[in-house]
Amino acid sequence: MKFMLKLSVCLIALGVATAHAHPAALDDEQSVAKEMHETWDKPNQPLLLPVIVIHNGMAIADWIQGDKGGRALLKYHPAHQHWHTLLCGGAELTASKHLEEAGMSTADAQALAKSLQQREQALADDQRQRIDSFKGVVKFSKGKPVSSTAHDMHGDTHGH
Repeated sequence: MKFMLKLSVCLIALGVATAHAHPAALDDEQSVAKEMHETWDKPNQPLLLPVIVIHNGMAIADWIQGDKGGRALLKYHPAHQHWHTLLCGGAELTASKHLEEAGMSTADAQALAKSLQQREQALADDQRQRIDSFKGVVKFSKGKPVSSTAHDMHGDTHGH
């Protein structure tokens, strides 16, 4: 009986903690991660995603793959229930200017950039250096790069 009471208290506490964790936001982060992994994972180099931030149907995912890294700006398409990559870049994607150029309002771009900056404070210096190492901005259309100022596209046509 004592065990059951403790178990009930733990389950209630877990339920309260989960209710405050915004499960929709966690689901969105998981769907962004799933899209990124399906698109960019390599057999010998899985993608690491130390930070994913989401605001009003747009997301920025920090990625690291081997000794390279960068940031991806993704947009959610409700009709297809799918995220797709709009831009890939490095430090440029921390500035709201590039987010606005991708179609976000000034307020939304600033909110997403601020959220990213806050979450990135927990990154280790070497992670930050790899994420910032991506030079230039690559625009994507239908999952393929359409223009690039990026350094060597990380050795393939995907930009990662």
